[in-house]
Amino acid sequence: MDILSDIKVVELAHSLSGAFCAKLLADQGASTIKVEPPAWGDPARREPPFIEGVPDPESSTLFLAFNTNKRGVTLDLDQATGVDLLLRLLVDTDVLIESYPPGHMENLGLGIPFLNQTNPGLIVVSSTYFGQTGPYSNYQGGDLVAQAVGGFLHAVTGSADQPPMGTAPEQMDITAARNGVIAIMAALFQRQTSGKGSHIDLSTMEAAISTPSGLIHPFTFTGRSPIRGGSDGNVMDGMHLPTADGEVTLTTAGTGGRAMEAWAEFLEEPKLTDARFATLQSRMDNWEELHSLVAAPLSKRNNLDLMRDAMAKGLVIGLVQSPQQVVDSPHLAERGYFVEIDHPDAGSMKYPGPGFFLDGENTMGSRPAPSLGQHNFEIFGEELGLTNEELGLLRAARVI
Repeated sequence: MDILSDIKVVELAHSLSGAFCAKLLADQGASTIKVEPPAWGDPARREPPFIEGVPDPESSTLFLAFNTNKRGVTLDLDQATGVDLLLRLLVDTDVLIESYPPGHMENLGLGIPFLNQTNPGLIVVSSTYFGQTGPYSNYQGGDLVAQAVGGFLHAVTGSADQPPMGTAPEQMDITAARNGVIAIMAALFQRQTSGKGSHIDLSTMEAAISTPSGLIHPFTFTGRSPIRGGSDGNVMDGMHLPTADGEVTLTTAGTGGRAMEAWAEFLEEPKLTDARFATLQSRMDNWEELHSLVAAPLSKRNNLDLMRDAMAKGLVIGLVQSPQQVVDSPHLAERGYFVEIDHPDAGSMKYPGPGFFLDGENTMGSRPAPSLGQHNFEIFGEELGLTNEELGLLRAARVI
């Protein structure tokens, strides 16, 4: 199902947020062209881990995952001929996604006013870590830097008496990418009435701030700053505990306000109803003893039986699954979540789906990430009309 088949996207991104933003559109059918430098390509091509553990620009798992359903060309935008070819691509493009530092597009002669003249309906997404304006705008960044500067590390993960801990890699880049897709959809909708494109200023730092982590909102509303390790003493919400064959995460969801009574009954541990554990504060004050009372019965149960029995009682418990367990999940298999994609170099692999089904259908396409310059002839020759001789001259000059 090519939902966005009428939308043409050109991606100049060398950041993960820009690449993932383009991937989300491509996965839903947008005709997406990834433009890379001819000599070395996207930096993600050199990021581990690699298929079979051998460094290869065509087998970086990061690149393969972030670039599905795109066609790929090479262009040297430091050469005027390369810029001219890009402009020919942009004449009928709907969305341009770029991740250069502020001012770089202008230095290439591709500033917003000029692009508006070339294609008045063009929507330009500028994806950077700190945005196009402000004192940080020219700083370099990274996902962990965005987590730190955006306040995410201050209280979200780790313990109060330990240094901050980062979350999983690329989380803020992915959040920024999803923000970008929402902005693109809004800009496309606006263009239907205005006839004009938009410039979207996408900041990964601001994506971290906007993440509903229970951090910034409470502070701006109350003036009180959350404390790192706020879940340390709240055993019944968010604590990972060992079982006989793995780990689980507990929660008070589904207990109807009777958290300790419900878990005391299920775990057959009446001491959990003691007054020392009646409130959040008292549980935090006595969390070590509470931990031992909960951990003991859980350690004797296996994961699947524990989840099945808890869910039957209306309690909510989460299995801490390994990647292998997730991929082999019978639940996800029945829903058809994973998409099998065959890559000419990396082979056939399972890719995570989009996270939604439309009218019961997994709408993600099945085109593998492009090899470097794979579609140069198709796009520059067949679609832009360049001859084989012209393409040969461009290759000789290292424009493509």
